[in-house]
Amino acid sequence: MLVARRISMWSLPAIGCWNPFAFARFRVSCASSQLPVSPKDKTLRTIYNSGVIACLRASSAELAMSAACAALNGGVSVLEIVMSTPGVLEVLQQLLQDYPTRTLGVGTVLNVKDAKNAVEAGAKFLMSPTMVKGIMDDLEGEFLYIPGVMTPTEVLTAYEAGAQIVKVVSNIYQPSRSHFLISQWLLLKA
Repeated sequence: MLVARRISMWSLPAIGCWNPFAFARFRVSCASSQLPVSPKDKTLRTIYNSGVIACLRASSAELAMSAACAALNGGVSVLEIVMSTPGVLEVLQQLLQDYPTRTLGVGTVLNVKDAKNAVEAGAKFLMSPTMVKGIMDDLEGEFLYIPGVMTPTEVLTAYEAGAQIVKVVSNIYQPSRSHFLISQWLLLKA
């Protein structure tokens, strides 16, 4: 089995003004036929290559299925369905049958019981709005867990607990302005 590890670095050219389009991206790759790829590493690589984790929250299982199919047919390769969606595990199982090559996970996982149920249903990754220590401790190694963080201290705590990637929430819910949480993910370990 051939495994490749890629290291991406951004460099800023020696130009007097800052321009976000002036960054150059370099990739360094190496390959080895000795290293096996775990499902967790494969999921992490898929997320990294996708650059986007689409998040789906719906008020019914039918609406979730319809929206998920539209997103997946439209080219989304990584999809998170939040735990508060009615019938989330059944929707996940059906989507895994219909789209076996896509990376599907469950979000807003707040306890170990929901985490175990999601993994048993076939989730490739789990996300939480914060770091749920029980998930990191009880289910480590079986799947990719992406805890939510907001501060540098939370990033460090997640890293020290073994998180390979975190969800950085950079805005708090503000009903008067927006109903969206602005977030991005941060790769901690390659």
